[in-house]
Amino acid sequence: MKENHKVDELLGNIAKLKSAIDEKDEIIVGLAKSKEEDNEIIRGLVKSKEEDNEVINGLAKSKEEDNEMIKGLAKSLKETEQYLKKTVEEWKKTVDEIYNSSTWKLASKFTGGQTKRKKN
Repeated sequence: MKENHKVDELLGNIAKLKSAIDEKDEIIVGLAKSKEEDNEIIRGLVKSKEEDNEVINGLAKSKEEDNEMIKGLAKSLKETEQYLKKTVEEWKKTVDEIYNSSTWKLASKFTGGQTKRKKN
């Protein structure tokens, strides 16, 4: 009986070891599957990072273009201001010449019109 008991005990231990091995195999399979899923996530993150970098590069290029456009608009504004200043000065000069003309002075005497430009 002792021998049967020892055999039974050994068979029980073998069954326990087999069960432990099966559990470990299941864990290994689960870890391998988890590793593959993690690798998929990493690939997705790498792709997302590349796309984000493309967006960032596009925004940087757009910013440069916007800065160039702003510089151009500032230059255009300055040129327009200079042109308007020159045009207003020429207009004032022309109006003063009209008021100073003998024809205007003569007409003003009869019509009671303005003889000088009002200055602001």
